[in-house]
Amino acid sequence: MPRSPSIAITGLALGWFTIAALDGTASGQVYRWVDESGQTHMSDSPPPNTTRYDREVLDHRGLVIRRLERARTPEELAAEQAERERLEALEQERAAQERTDRILLQSFGSERELLHARDDRLALIDANMNITRDKLASLRAQLEQIRRRIADLEASDRPVQDGLREQAKSLKRQILAQEAYLEDREQERDAVLGQFTQYLERFRELRRQQLEQRQSLRQ
Repeated sequence: MPRSPSIAITGLALGWFTIAALDGTASGQVYRWVDESGQTHMSDSPPPNTTRYDREVLDHRGLVIRRLERARTPEELAAEQAERERLEALEQERAAQERTDRILLQSFGSERELLHARDDRLALIDANMNITRDKLASLRAQLEQIRRRIADLEASDRPVQDGLREQAKSLKRQILAQEAYLEDREQERDAVLGQFTQYLERFRELRRQQLEQRQSLRQ
């Protein structure tokens, strides 16, 4: 069957041409689309390049029975995917915040309780750090003592036992390990302090929201 030419339609002529186009087709089905210049076209066949235009299919009464979207460009598909991922990330963030808020309100009945929990955590870390500092002081003192013994032996041209040098190496390794552990605890302390600062700010905000809700219910 030969292809029917499309009809470019503008303004008030759209309704008349719609009826005429429908009356002129055997099936009473017409495709309608708008090109890049904004002109509306109608034909009993799809547009020449179906990937370029959104189309509407009209029945014999001129009613839209189906809408066909044009093919998306790679750039549009990438943008749509990025937008979906952005919205999913926002939804996950919102759900995570709701869980955190619920746990926060269930865990602490007041600011005093929250601050008490913070101080307990910090006190435990501080105690651990003090123990580590004491260990470091002891290890350093032992290392210094062994170094003096080695220096005295070398100064008097006496042989230095291998075991003595191994003790010095072992003490150095222990000191490095304790120093790294102490640094980790210092970072942990900073993180806990920052975390509880955020908890306190959020707790106050949630309490404020609860108060506003109760006040609005009374009005």
